[in-house]
Amino acid sequence: MKPLYCFPRAHGSHRRLPRALLPLVMSVAVAPPLAAQTPEAPHKEKGRQVALLIGVENYERVTPLRFVGNDVQRLADTLRNYGGYDRVVELTDAASDEDSHPHRAVLLARLPDVLSRCSADDTLIVYFSGHGFRDRQGAMYLAPLDIDPADLEATGIPVAWFREQIARCPAGLKLLVLDACHAGSEKGGSEANLPARDLDLFADLEGVITLASSTADEPSQMWPEKEQSLFSYWLNQALRGHADTDGDGRVNIDELNAYLHENVRETALARFSSRQTPVRKIGLKIPGQPVVEYLQPQSLKLVVADMAEQLADVIADRWLGNVGVLEFTNETISGERLGTSFGLLGRRCADELEERLAMRGSGRFEVASRESLQQALQAMQFGLADLGSGERLKDLSQRAGGVRVLAKGQLYGRLGAMLNLRCKLIDTQTSRTLAVVGGVAWLTTQEWAMLAKSVKVEADDYRPESPLPGKTPRPEDHVVVDRLDARSMDNHPLQDPNTPFVVKLMVNGRERKGQFRGNDYFVPLRKGEEFAVWVENRSGNLVCMRLLVDGLNTLPEKERKQNDAPQPFSDSKALLTEIIAKPITDLEQARHWVIDPKNPRQLMPGNRNVVSVPGFVTRTGLEGEFARFKVVDADHSQAARTNFTTQLGLITAAFYAPAGTRAVGVDLGKRERANLKEYEGTKAGPMLAVIHIRYYDPDEG
Repeated sequence: MKPLYCFPRAHGSHRRLPRALLPLVMSVAVAPPLAAQTPEAPHKEKGRQVALLIGVENYERVTPLRFVGNDVQRLADTLRNYGGYDRVVELTDAASDEDSHPHRAVLLARLPDVLSRCSADDTLIVYFSGHGFRDRQGAMYLAPLDIDPADLEATGIPVAWFREQIARCPAGLKLLVLDACHAGSEKGGSEANLPARDLDLFADLEGVITLASSTADEPSQMWPEKEQSLFSYWLNQALRGHADTDGDGRVNIDELNAYLHENVRETALARFSSRQTPVRKIGLKIPGQPVVEYLQPQSLKLVVADMAEQLADVIADRWLGNVGVLEFTNETISGERLGTSFGLLGRRCADELEERLAMRGSGRFEVASRESLQQALQAMQFGLADLGSGERLKDLSQRAGGVRVLAKGQLYGRLGAMLNLRCKLIDTQTSRTLAVVGGVAWLTTQEWAMLAKSVKVEADDYRPESPLPGKTPRPEDHVVVDRLDARSMDNHPLQDPNTPFVVKLMVNGRERKGQFRGNDYFVPLRKGEEFAVWVENRSGNLVCMRLLVDGLNTLPEKERKQNDAPQPFSDSKALLTEIIAKPITDLEQARHWVIDPKNPRQLMPGNRNVVSVPGFVTRTGLEGEFARFKVVDADHSQAARTNFTTQLGLITAAFYAPAGTRAVGVDLGKRERANLKEYEGTKAGPMLAVIHIRYYDPDEG
């Protein structure tokens, strides 16, 4: 079975434009139906999530510690924003309120108060970062801000008293986290390195799990570049979603412990040539794998940025040299075929991750050329199963110029506007998985439109949702996505004779009709055929349209590039250039066409409602040019997307109501040259419809 390429063939020029890869479509996968209930972020069915975070940095009588305030502040932000914690109490010496400074009297009063307010259904985290001391009798003390090592009994916090408060707390799950006595501090003879040996004091308590930053005979390292302690940095990252290895939107205690154990140990050895091993102690009556955190979705850009930060540290710390980024896929049989569940979104995530890695890798490691990597994948017909083959990985590494590690993204699952992402870092020399990162994202309506689902948007879809009593209204994007999901369960919009927007594939001036299968529409195109995309606007109103072929914009995208030559009338060295057939990773930012039934100069002669797009536009203006769409054979992998590809064999037409300033219009005349002048229209506003068409070669297969 041979798949296809869609070549933009230039007319009036021998210059070959960027080409779009088209895999052969042979089967359909239908996304599972949505849950009946309104999709929400994972949350506890009962009880609250409470955190008491204590950090002591600028000691009055003993050696100060660095970055403790950062540890507490960043952990507090993570628990609030990523974990949805209902109450987070911070006691640090940087607090503006004197009652929140970690003096002994404050801790003795505030700690019992916070703990006593918990209920049996609550989850509690108590975090302490600071010094620890042991007296001559062996009793252990946590050090408040005003501790005097000469009088520990009168100025310290006895661990025995601390244990008693934890025992009295009625919370169902109590996680005690101790990051005490950071490395680099000057330790007196009575100062304890870490109270890890005293964790057994909590082992007989019901519902208590204790985590310590290192064993008693290991230093707890600082990480100056991160301005945090090593342990607290990885704790923070774990709770941002990277520890959720099964992708269920929750971080349980086993996932948290495994993530900390691996990353703290690896980083301590790689960066500091030191040993640091986190310690866990589990108390009585701890059922199964209790959940520490229910992840709250973030924006897709933020989730990918978090993933890039973690991967960049692993690559740099282990001197891995360079990384290749693969397209995000859905590793299921139904989802992997055609990318049906996620459309062009997989490539968008890969492009975003690649860009972020390139930024973070500057001076530390390199990101492999996407073109070289893709050529190697295609030449080898490299598939998902090959990721487990050491020989195939080594061969790929050599063909791609010595790529040492691969970042393999996975779109793990979606419920409404929520999307779970994971990414593995795979060593091409050993086939080992070096790191797994991820998170949960909210999709915008524009990101949803890249999922290859076709819908006509009704005005009522943008109606605000009436929240239930006591509930906070959900963001508009989440509500609209839920409604669009429901509509996408119906037939393809082109099956509706009254649809306001019609998209056709034309070959030799005639429509090439296809087959509808649920919400998908498949059109056969044979090798060597040229085609045009005709778009008819029956609404009677001016609309904006973004038209992509295999994820490439049919209009050139304007981009600023730096130039050493000074520009007249400007202090800037940036030149405005146009990128032909540019891959679109953010549909909302794509340059768009304008279809105005009231402007006959813009439309096709003889049909006032139709715009014909016969290829990728290479130049706008009165002497506009384009490069035709032509389907050709290519030496590529099986097209059902069991292999890594760069495109999906997909045409996307998204329609928008007018909203603002400037757009692009067309007046297509001759087949090679056309009036592609700038048109004073409006900026794209709310989405009106999105139509996807898949195409394939019926002779191959």
